Formats: sequence, C-alpha cells, structure tokens
Amino acid sequence: MPETIAAPPPAPTPLPPSAAAPAIVDAAQLLSGAGEILIRHAGQHYRLRVTRANKLILTK
Repeated sequence: MPETIAAPPPAPTPLPPSAAAPAIVDAAQLLSGAGEILIRHAGQHYRLRVTRANKLILTK
C-alpha cells in the first residue's frame, strides 16, 4: 500500500506593524533626571512622576 505524505503546514502569516510588540522606553531616559514630566496626548496634559518608593504615577 503506498504511503501518503501530508502536505506541510502553511507558513505563519506575519503580523501587521500595528500588532507588533510595543517599543520599550527606559523611564530614566524619558524623565531625563527630572522627578516628573508632562505628556501631551490628544490636546490633554498628563503628569508622569516618580514617587519616593520609585514607582511611576500617571495623572491627568
């Protein structure tokens, strides 16, 4: 009886650029030594600051 060979699985479809992994930004580089920065998004300002416990807080 002849042996049947299965077709190889299809190659995975590459992800579109929007689904790629997000960029990683070092907080120290973002803050540039400051304790807080303002971030403008869609016409609004947000404050990103570092606490005494070295945690990040983002507020509107």
